[in-house]
Amino acid sequence: MINGVTGVRARSAIVGLVVAVAGLVGCVGRDDPAPDQQTRVDQAFQRYADGVREKEGVSEPPTQHLLAGTDQLPNGTRISLWVTDPVASDHLRARCYYLDLEDHGGWVSGFGGCGGADDQVTVNRNSEIVFGTVGTWPATMVRITRGGPPTEVTVTGGWFLVPHAVSEPTAAGYAIVLVGADGATLGTVRDLTPPASVTPVT
Repeated sequence: MINGVTGVRARSAIVGLVVAVAGLVGCVGRDDPAPDQQTRVDQAFQRYADGVREKEGVSEPPTQHLLAGTDQLPNGTRISLWVTDPVASDHLRARCYYLDLEDHGGWVSGFGGCGGADDQVTVNRNSEIVFGTVGTWPATMVRITRGGPPTEVTVTGGWFLVPHAVSEPTAAGYAIVLVGADGATLGTVRDLTPPASVTPVT
């Protein structure tokens, strides 16, 4: 796994940005302005590419990425999930994600990582944020049920962001139906409590 994390207070006179990927660290200086969201995301995927270059021996790994989902927490924090563009990276094993957070007071932060896809559906939780991947399944949408009516969420580059209304902490597990481009059900997982991975039942 290649991991990354960033943090910066946009309203502070002392601004710091740290992105750690495979031992590489980048910093924004004391007098530099806080980077905007697109710059933060671009920097994260550039550092992921540096890690992939070392790990997979690729001379020029792509840095293209896609927006996979957005949401807002009750405290006003805005969330966006960014993922590797699968078309640009179809020759690589690594698939990367980056979650960017910006609260109402000016704090921006983020975290992410890279790993190889398999045939399991994985759901992760980081505090109030729940997100997942469909692995190698060709799903374009997931239908998530958790003690209420199902919620349909688009899958982008193999990843999806669970809306906060569905992800609020409760004892209930997740039932996830994988849906293909033609609307057909590809597989189902039940009683999944993050963090967890399981192979769907077809």
